[in-house]
Amino acid sequence: MDFREILKLQLEEYDRELKRLVSGLTDEERREMPSEASHHIDFALWHASRAEDVLLNVGARETDQLWVQNGWHERFEIPARDLGVGYSAEQVRGMPSTPIDLLLEYHEACREQTLDYISQVDSIELDKRCPFEALHRQLPDITKGGVLAHIVVETSQHLGQIGYIRGILRGINN
Repeated sequence: MDFREILKLQLEEYDRELKRLVSGLTDEERREMPSEASHHIDFALWHASRAEDVLLNVGARETDQLWVQNGWHERFEIPARDLGVGYSAEQVRGMPSTPIDLLLEYHEACREQTLDYISQVDSIELDKRCPFEALHRQLPDITKGGVLAHIVVETSQHLGQIGYIRGILRGINN
């Protein structure tokens, strides 16, 4: 098994678990903030998708984000320049209410592009540095291969948050 198959397995497992975790939740549950200084499930899902979009497209593919390219920002009623990071709890609370279908559609569009990139990229390209200096100060020296690894870590962290919030709302086995 090569790295492509392993990455695809990781991302497919993430997708199955994401769908399970958001399944059956009401709009109110998805926007419930466990504390005054936290965030809600919709934000965690949106933020993870924004991160994947920015990391993959700006970092690895060196192109425009789907967020802007395909007009997602208009559908979400959130500015095109918004990267989905650095939000205060008040900003999270004020985030426009978004149907779960739209959140999942954006996630799936980002994921489809990630899987497509994984299928086509060669190992020489994966060793190249990403142009993140101005955009993503936390990852100034990351390679394109590092971006793929970080997508798995970043999105999985937020999947864990979604599972944790669901558990607070519905209990451990619901």
